[in-house]
Amino acid sequence: MKWEQRLRRLSVAQRLALFLLLVLLPLVALSVVSVAVLNEQEAAFSESVEESVTTLLPLSTLEHYLQRALVDELEEQTGESTPNFAALSDTIDKTFAGIEAVDRGSGIASEVDEAQQAWASARPSVRRLIEQVRRLPRGPADAAADARAQTELQAAIDDVAQARRQLTAVVKGRYLRAIAERHRQLRWLVAGWALTLLAAGLLVTVFVRSLLRPIHELGRAARSMGEGVPGVRAPVTGSDELTLLAERFNEMATYWEASRQSLLTEAAQDPLTGVLNRRGVLAALETDLATHAREQAPLSLFMVDLDRFKAINDQFGHSAGDRALVWVVARLREMLREGDRLGRYGGDEFLAVLPRTTLAQAQDIARRIEASLNEAAARESARPGASIGIGAAPEHGWEAASLIDAADRMLYARKGQRRTDADTGRRSTSAAG
Repeated sequence: MKWEQRLRRLSVAQRLALFLLLVLLPLVALSVVSVAVLNEQEAAFSESVEESVTTLLPLSTLEHYLQRALVDELEEQTGESTPNFAALSDTIDKTFAGIEAVDRGSGIASEVDEAQQAWASARPSVRRLIEQVRRLPRGPADAAADARAQTELQAAIDDVAQARRQLTAVVKGRYLRAIAERHRQLRWLVAGWALTLLAAGLLVTVFVRSLLRPIHELGRAARSMGEGVPGVRAPVTGSDELTLLAERFNEMATYWEASRQSLLTEAAQDPLTGVLNRRGVLAALETDLATHAREQAPLSLFMVDLDRFKAINDQFGHSAGDRALVWVVARLREMLREGDRLGRYGGDEFLAVLPRTTLAQAQDIARRIEASLNEAAARESARPGASIGIGAAPEHGWEAASLIDAADRMLYARKGQRRTDADTGRRSTSAAG
């Protein structure tokens, strides 16, 4: 997570360049090292083959010629030319000298010494053989010398064979060590490639996560905002292009929420009085009824109808009527409790929803409201009075329509009673006059 946050401080282009640098450079370096190691191993293998040939071939050739000399009795009966044993001897001496110069510190000095001692034992016999072969002509008196020469020749063959076996062991040992070194180098190369590819995979994972995580967060925020979840914001971390996109998204979300709230307010609010309109207050009533029905809690509503409102409009004008409506709303808000909902139901009708209020409590509140409004109306002709009908749950059911119908019936009953009382008062006044 910290690595992602640090990477988010870089732009996407900078991260891509850093990723290529951290991945490609090790791969290129490892490729160069691999090629160098393989070339070195190929050269070492060729050198080992050449060394095997130049080291063992002189001894093998000498042994072969000595075997022929023994079979052909020093070439006397065949008449073939005598091989150049002296040149072969010099070649073997040089081979031992080269091996001794190279391998003194390689752990095979004992094998070289044994092979060299075997050759030193065989060399005098080979020299005498050469001298006998070169003495021509030969007679019967030399039979004993020939037998002795053959014996020495056989001993020389055995010594040369021993020297060849010793050198073969030396060359084989060097070859096996070279193979072991080659395998070790190959294992290191394989381990190096594995670690490099693992590191590259981790870098790819971190790089991709640094790109995909903010995109997924933006996607989740966009889905939540599309589902209408309020207050949705995308996390803003770093300073790359995706951070800038998240900031713009948050700005857009803020603007969208403000616009949505404004639209909801306009759709559910009465523009003159500022209270809920008919749609808004009915929606609030339905919501509160569903909640109170589940909890079996009481709920009441008021249907408030203004008295003399048409007369105020006719006498003082529609501006006075608007001011009267605003005044009524202000007085209702003062006398209703926090949590009660007030809405304009019609032209001069208001609906108030009183959660967790019994019918008796609602009747007491309604009497105080009516008294306050009617007293003000009696003092000022530009102020309307009010009549209030009450609907209550569970007395009138748990349906909005049934509560409103009950409140309407009570309202018009009160207005009728009030008109009857007013007519009775006027007749009494006329009779007294």
